[in-house]
Amino acid sequence: MSPSNESLVFLTVRGTLVPKTLEAGCQLHNQTAGSPEGIAAARALGDLSHKVYSPVPGLGAKDGEVLFFDWWKTADGIAQFFSNPQVHGMASKLFSEREATMWTPARSAFGFELPPPAHRPERWVGVVRGPVASPERAIEVFRGVLADKLSLARQRGQLSHQLLVKIPAPGDSSGPEVLGVDLWFDAAGMKAHYDSLSGYEKAFAAKPQTSVWQEGTGGVWSEW
Repeated sequence: MSPSNESLVFLTVRGTLVPKTLEAGCQLHNQTAGSPEGIAAARALGDLSHKVYSPVPGLGAKDGEVLFFDWWKTADGIAQFFSNPQVHGMASKLFSEREATMWTPARSAFGFELPPPAHRPERWVGVVRGPVASPERAIEVFRGVLADKLSLARQRGQLSHQLLVKIPAPGDSSGPEVLGVDLWFDAAGMKAHYDSLSGYEKAFAAKPQTSVWQEGTGGVWSEW
């Protein structure tokens, strides 16, 4: 990842849609959170970007779920945004259940961001999340597993890797967690690479959650 992102806050929102189809969810999203008014309200509090991903069946996410990735300038801006009753109202229309979590880039972690080939516009995201005894230990485990395989990962279609540490919400005593986020342009290459990986599980204090998501399904989602 770019070192310039180290001072920013990464927000994940994973939830189950109220609408019964992705197409209907896309339409409702674009009328609420993704409307010009919704975008302006988020940007005014420091929301810099918003991406939407839908689940790949059978790979850790359920049908009807969506995943949002946002970069924000500050955690305070996120807190102000979600304290707005209008935001709660929009979220209740879109999601039957959801989890919003803030993350900060793991300092000194192995990460990269490479440009995509022009003829490969497809995008898939691989996510791993779980509790850790020590973020520092997790950083070293991920480095040991991934760094030497960078060239092979690129040949198989990987564009980026980020490792992030959870920012606890007020009253959260669940302990530290880390989040790994990989961006790919080749689904088959991603599967081959993940099938060959081993040892990253040692970074976690319990079995991590893994999931795979795809960009651009269900319609043209409002993003910025």
